[in-house]
Amino acid sequence: MSYKLQTFDGINEPSSLATSQDGLYNTPSRKSGCYVSAKTGFILTFLAMATAAMVGVIVTFAVPKTDSSDCNCGATQAPVVGNPDCTTPSTPSTAAPPPTATCPACPDCPTSTMHTQEMTSTQMTTPDMTTSSPTASPSYRLPTSLLPVHYTVRLRPDLYSKIPANFSTPGSVKILMNCTENTNNITLHINKITYDNSTVKVFDSDGKTLTVSMISENKELQFLIIHVNPGLMAGNMYTLEMSFTAALVDDLAGLYYSTFDRNGTTMYLAVTQFQATDARKSFPCFDEPALKAKFNITLERRNDTDEFRDYITLSNMPLERSYQTDDGFIADVFQETVVMPTYLLAFAVCDFKYLSNATENWTMNTYASKEEYLETAFALEVGVDMLRGFEEYFEIPFVLPKLDQIAIPDFGAGAMENWGLITYRTQYMLYNPNVTTAGTHRFVAVIVAHELAHMWFGNLISPQWWDDLWLNEGFASFFEYVGVNFTRPEWNIHDAFAIENMHPAFSVDSYPTSRPIFATNVNSPDDIERLFDTITYQKGASVIRMMWNFLGPETLRKGLSNYIKRKEYGNVRHQELWQALSQQAMTDGKDIDVQDIMDTWILQQNYPVVMVTFDNTHIRAVQSRYVLGNTSEGTHSPFNFTWSIPFTFTSSQGTNYDNNDIHWIYRNQTEATFDWTNTIDNSNNQWLLANVQQFGYYRVNYEEGNWRALIQQLKVNYARIHLSNRAQIITDLMALVSLDSVNISLALSSLDYLDQETEFVPWYAALGEIGYIRNMLLTKPIFGKFEAYMRMKLETIYGKIGFKGEEGESMNNRLLRSYIVGGACYYYNKNCTEHAVGLFNDWLNDETQLIPPDVKSRVMCTGIRESRSDTWDKLFVRMASQTPSDQAIILSALGCSREHWVLERYMTYAFDDTKIRRQDARSAVLAVIYNPLGRDLAWNYIQRNWNHITTVYEMSGGNINRILRGLASRLTTQYQRDQLAHLRESLGGNSPYTPFFDNALQDVDLNVAYVTKHYAELENWLNEATSTQGV
Repeated sequence: MSYKLQTFDGINEPSSLATSQDGLYNTPSRKSGCYVSAKTGFILTFLAMATAAMVGVIVTFAVPKTDSSDCNCGATQAPVVGNPDCTTPSTPSTAAPPPTATCPACPDCPTSTMHTQEMTSTQMTTPDMTTSSPTASPSYRLPTSLLPVHYTVRLRPDLYSKIPANFSTPGSVKILMNCTENTNNITLHINKITYDNSTVKVFDSDGKTLTVSMISENKELQFLIIHVNPGLMAGNMYTLEMSFTAALVDDLAGLYYSTFDRNGTTMYLAVTQFQATDARKSFPCFDEPALKAKFNITLERRNDTDEFRDYITLSNMPLERSYQTDDGFIADVFQETVVMPTYLLAFAVCDFKYLSNATENWTMNTYASKEEYLETAFALEVGVDMLRGFEEYFEIPFVLPKLDQIAIPDFGAGAMENWGLITYRTQYMLYNPNVTTAGTHRFVAVIVAHELAHMWFGNLISPQWWDDLWLNEGFASFFEYVGVNFTRPEWNIHDAFAIENMHPAFSVDSYPTSRPIFATNVNSPDDIERLFDTITYQKGASVIRMMWNFLGPETLRKGLSNYIKRKEYGNVRHQELWQALSQQAMTDGKDIDVQDIMDTWILQQNYPVVMVTFDNTHIRAVQSRYVLGNTSEGTHSPFNFTWSIPFTFTSSQGTNYDNNDIHWIYRNQTEATFDWTNTIDNSNNQWLLANVQQFGYYRVNYEEGNWRALIQQLKVNYARIHLSNRAQIITDLMALVSLDSVNISLALSSLDYLDQETEFVPWYAALGEIGYIRNMLLTKPIFGKFEAYMRMKLETIYGKIGFKGEEGESMNNRLLRSYIVGGACYYYNKNCTEHAVGLFNDWLNDETQLIPPDVKSRVMCTGIRESRSDTWDKLFVRMASQTPSDQAIILSALGCSREHWVLERYMTYAFDDTKIRRQDARSAVLAVIYNPLGRDLAWNYIQRNWNHITTVYEMSGGNINRILRGLASRLTTQYQRDQLAHLRESLGGNSPYTPFFDNALQDVDLNVAYVTKHYAELENWLNEATSTQGV
């Protein structure tokens, strides 16, 4: 949700960095197919979604830049605030469109009639009347005959019995609505809420009560339809009032309860997660991003016993006043909000304490449990610096008087940008220098920056519909790097952008069945949920970074500032962004049609590979589509899979990595030739390097001579090539192997220089690529030689970096140590294994013997791997008393056991709420899958218990998807593929999980093809590479 945790689908848990048996190589199975990144685990460690790294979504294909047609393409969209475009109805209507009606000025924007399954109704009176049936609206979208203006919401989250089965949230809502078109019904959202029909009342602007003739509820569409008589007239204001009771359960959605342990006592709190479609679980509302309103919130709590005396409530705005109700509760009344969508509302009821920093215009507070709130000091420090930095950058102040940040024990996403009350999973908000890993330390800063960037992208301006979600999440995922740089420039975080965003995006975006950033056919809650993925977050951020480079940082900054100022408090579409940036470019003397360029990047899937050749006078660049698999699958491209590419290059003749000289390859040309006088001779190891600092979202290929010259440069003096481009050389070569564009032996030779490399970024990229090869060979006869090769490759750098760093060591070295130690121990380096086991046992016997934070993940995994079940049991029990970040490390380490029955038991624990938190179930399952001894065991468990996992435990679709992709990244045979296909078929064609299985099957198909094609070559390479070791 803002920062959605994904397994490289976007944002990865930082704690899994070098944590599981994968350790350093949870790589995206790009080549063969899988994008579940083992890089993933790391990246959230280090990210930023991930994970950095999570952000973006979209609706239809090309929309004309200028069109004055008065058409109603999608009759249920609310009016856009600002300049309308073709996708915005100028005359909202509840009349039924034809089943596949298409606006002639808006190609590819079909509408469809709404389903009415599971409709329940209660007839109140039966006068003769004609109603505007909600079936007239396209499926899942509300009619726009009524627009909310103001809500008064009163809620009493009742968790005081401390018996979860008895928890509930009684409440009431009053909604002031503007009628834009005559209608006989009020249709709004509701989900899992009970109500008494007698409390439902409708008033006109004079206070006159209208007759409620019938109330019906469409369970599938989550609609509450209130029929009134007489009908509602356009131009008038009406008020709806009703009382209700919402569920209060631990499902991590809507208003739910969370728990934590305090000295053996279970403590309860209530908190919200409304994005994208769960505000409707807490109170009836118009739950779409364009249907903004103001809110007056009242939350009721108890403080009449010692146990609850310290409970407080929090919401988006500051507390205005409190008073005691007739039945002894305390009612906390909050100031009225600014205009905002329902998904940004937030509530909390807890007994947390806080730190605070008051500036001239706003106050920032960080909340956590009484035991942990002091560890929010780092989040508060960087948060204040970042918020000030963004205010200066955008030249727009933060508009609220306060901004709270709160650490939640049970939280499905990484964090959520609720306006004025940002919520975080606890482990991603706390920092303790004695125990926190470098990855988590860095990630806390990254995720805070991501959420604060949302205060402008997503909150001050919001997308008109979820299809443009990338305008929220893509921008937040890019600006998280800007935000961290405000406060920690010495981290050089921009250097890691490509490995944390572009490379994971490439992995997912290599298939014909990938999707455009601007999504089509976004209708149901399930459709919306699927958009919180790598394409939205990482690809969205990557194309924004590319735009930042070709426009120039200052042009982008000023253009965005003007765009936000013009649209503040409103809703936007991407066409308006293109217009604003083009205008700014023109003002700055740059002839750049942003829409013409950027539409090629957001309205079609996949990306280009540019083949570069040159002579002494010219460079020739030829673009083609990078795609793996059956190209007949997937959707049509409006640009025939050509792109407008900002091409950059440098060379050994005059190396310049700050060169911003853009040479354009436009979408209407497959090749371009540029004048370039040079004396480059590949035979003398002179070279050309394209895509400087990998700012462009494309891969590069060269003739073999130039590749060999670049590889030789790495061996002789790797520092002559920018570290981002060192990572690019390795990853582009490995990707080109999958296209049969280069020989695998050439690609593998790019790894030869790594013995000398001391920077984290190239090592991270290299180990990710090696991790894919490892996954393909895990069960093959040559895996022993692969292990020997890796021990040899890591020996030099492991000897240099060791287990423990110096005081004040750089972030680069700390991150590098996590990965290098992780790899050395994973591949059974004798010194590493013995050292790790010693540290683990010392800590297990005496908790004051702290494990160095940056190697803790690998130490715990190795300790469990080299021990028996009694040690496993001891660590599992100890997990409950550890910090949230250490709990995440232990969750992964427990999957490292070599005892099959222990792994089988761990799978049962994963789906038992009394053993493993619901938010952590996926991590536990993946920990077993990533263990070579656990893969088949976990897969068999999933097959046997599919119905329990999906219908009883109700694991989310997103987590199911990531588990299937994690599994697929390890499957390499046709038999395994057939097993996966069999489970898919057994679920039926209408299963909501079918797309997830299709993605996983696609991964396995490519894995099988990769092993079939390259196994012999890999065997020869390993024989040669290990010949001196006598393996």
